[in-house]
Amino acid sequence: MRLLFMAKYSIDKRKAIIKISAIFSVSSEKRALTMLLDTGASYTMIPWEAAEALGLRPELSNRKANMITASGIEKVPIVMVDSIACLGKIINNSEVMVHDLPQRSHVDGLLGLSFLKHFKLTIDFREGWLEIG
Repeated sequence: MRLLFMAKYSIDKRKAIIKISAIFSVSSEKRALTMLLDTGASYTMIPWEAAEALGLRPELSNRKANMITASGIEKVPIVMVDSIACLGKIINNSEVMVHDLPQRSHVDGLLGLSFLKHFKLTIDFREGWLEIG
């Protein structure tokens, strides 16, 4: 029998978004980013600056995915990070998209399904909490 530890976090129920801190690691490099929890995003997405700081070379990536933006469809590089630590959980060897969000978004990237699909996630906006296990 596998026991699943559920962690509960408060969210600001007055806000339309959920901001979460995450730490991305590649080799010995680590980068803390402010992420927008996005259940509609297939991939977790980090900005170019963070990818380069982690020692990744997104411009050399052979793996790309289509991303729908306000200006149309863009081909976006996908790179591999060693780990993502977020909400008390860690996943290893995860693919992430590399693309910059507009500065006015006030977050560095998106925490998408490539991370979230590994866990049970419950969000209660009325009560102001999320639970992950």
